[in-house]
Amino acid sequence: MINKRKIGKLDLEVTEIGLGTAPIGGWPIEVNEEEAFKTLETAWDQGIRYFDTAPLYGSGMAEIRVGKYLQSKNRDDFVVSTKVGRLIIDTEESKAAQKFLGSPKNKDSQFDFSYDGVLQSFEDSLERLKLDKVDILHLHDPDNHPDHFEEAKKGAIKAMLKLKEEGLVRALGCGLNQNEMLVEFAKMGYFDCFLLAGRYTLLDQTSLDELIPICEKNNISLILGGVFNSGILINPSPESYFDYTKLDSDWFKNLEESLVRKPKSYESADYWLNKAKNIKSVCDTFETTLKKAAIQFPYFNSIVSSCVLGMNTAQQVNDNISDYNHKLPGEFWQFLYDNELIDKRSKLK
Repeated sequence: MINKRKIGKLDLEVTEIGLGTAPIGGWPIEVNEEEAFKTLETAWDQGIRYFDTAPLYGSGMAEIRVGKYLQSKNRDDFVVSTKVGRLIIDTEESKAAQKFLGSPKNKDSQFDFSYDGVLQSFEDSLERLKLDKVDILHLHDPDNHPDHFEEAKKGAIKAMLKLKEEGLVRALGCGLNQNEMLVEFAKMGYFDCFLLAGRYTLLDQTSLDELIPICEKNNISLILGGVFNSGILINPSPESYFDYTKLDSDWFKNLEESLVRKPKSYESADYWLNKAKNIKSVCDTFETTLKKAAIQFPYFNSIVSSCVLGMNTAQQVNDNISDYNHKLPGEFWQFLYDNELIDKRSKLK
């Protein structure tokens, strides 16, 4: 049984675990359609009723697979979120197919935060998903270029508001890996939720500085992605990744250049590795895993509605649901808190 939580002030609930579908769109390994459907079926059987997707994931392939699977289900029994900000285009040489393995080699995505571009993207998504509306629509990565933020305010957000007014979307959100731009979006008063990747995790609680307080004030829920911080919260080592960037000596520079977010001056590969290893040591003492703790930590904060976990096999689904269900003792969390391994502003009840 997976609990449900509300999105903002809306009459809309999502399961505390959602299925992130980038992996069944071919990232980081190729997944055939049969394996994708097994993953979706296992998620459904385990009680997951929230499915997050996007045009980007396999140049539409993830949306198509989600749509095919959910076609046989009662529409009132599940929640789907997808994203706008990119259009899928025809191409002769797909760069996307090099990242999303197994995706169409004649399809690619390009950023488009214009009013018309968002309406077209949404229409295309409905067709791929075989739906006449979606529950949550996220603005996707408006931080990859200096002009996209302003373009989104002038075009994309107006189009999203129109779709919500017309009843084609129930909730509006924005998906990002950083706190700062979401703080600015929160001030606008248009959004019901944010899909925040990596900034409220067992390792990194920097959203407590500004983002979570303004979300609490404005009744904006958080849907969390990246609860494993790209892998460091599964097995911390110099070979692991943090914010999609390998934790080697070039981590800081490579993260800056990636535009995922701007690292703070105090950050380094060693800083994050040492912190993760210290938390893992506590996990070892309590005979549990870093991964299990990472899955369970966010739910202490009521601002969190769901954690979206990217999964591409039935075994991954079963393992993650098991980690979600078998709760760690209060003594474990108190030890992390007392030893300042989690932010003192974090809630533990």
